[in-house]
Amino acid sequence: MSTSTVRYSPCYTVDDYEQWEGDWELWNGIAVCMSPSPSPLHQFVATSLAGEFRELLRKNKGCNCVVISECDWRIDSSTVVRPDVTVLCHGLPKKYIDYTPALVAEVLSPSTQHKDRTAKKELYLQQGVHWYLIIDAEKKAIEFLELDNDRFVERSTGDSQIRLSLDKDCEIQLILERIFQM
Repeated sequence: MSTSTVRYSPCYTVDDYEQWEGDWELWNGIAVCMSPSPSPLHQFVATSLAGEFRELLRKNKGCNCVVISECDWRIDSSTVVRPDVTVLCHGLPKKYIDYTPALVAEVLSPSTQHKDRTAKKELYLQQGVHWYLIIDAEKKAIEFLELDNDRFVERSTGDSQIRLSLDKDCEIQLILERIFQM
């Protein structure tokens, strides 16, 4: 005689998520713990990138894009992620990101790098994020993935600079060495 066991898998919602303490994300109803906290190097690179984007966006007079970091993006009632750095080009939301960003950057950590390269990459692709940056702080390297015909294509940085078109009125030239300068 064979017995089969039914495995219970909870399916959480944004309402559940709002009650939790600590650092969490919600992926298709599944709670994902975001601890331990990022390392000082991780945070240094993330804030350097955000600062560099902010400076470049301010210099671009025709651009209405803004940069934010560590802010919840509510994709739907069962998915909330918190990218390290996000560029938004359709206004600054009041409580959380509620539309697809032009750019999302994730700084790799030992505990999250597999998710950043697989599940989050696929999620950002499905949501139509135009630029996805995967940053390896230890190696001082950035992968620039651009949405092209429903897939991400890696763009070369050539001479350690890359031009990013964020919106029809917003294009910036990012110099890579500034992100990792201490």
